[in-house]
Amino acid sequence: MKEAGEASQSGSSQEIALLTTNLTTLALELKGEENWQKIGRGSRTILKSEALRILLNVMQAGSEIKPHQAPGPISVQVIEGRIRFSTDEESVELAKGQMLTLQPHVKHRVEALEEATFLLTVSPHPSKAEAT
Repeated sequence: MKEAGEASQSGSSQEIALLTTNLTTLALELKGEENWQKIGRGSRTILKSEALRILLNVMQAGSEIKPHQAPGPISVQVIEGRIRFSTDEESVELAKGQMLTLQPHVKHRVEALEEATFLLTVSPHPSKAEAT
């Protein structure tokens, strides 16, 4: 079984069809990195393709991701801890096992209410239906 970071290709330009990731181990690695000590958070890309990006994020209690927006829809799934996810119109607290989705181009910010780990899934481009 290949883990993220262990995947290897045998000289071909083909993408790996199946990639597994141990999220617990990856979160622990992120908490050992310099960003965790300096800014109280860390992130690692698990998958990056033209249509989809999946990132694992870790945040110390009280740390935040400043307001920003994404060009395509996103989802946030909390694995551990609690976060507050806010837009200009509303704010919601998410705990372990909860998930939200957000439409493209909506300004939002994230605050860790306690030490938290979450998966962020991003479609880097709006759907073709939205573009027309």
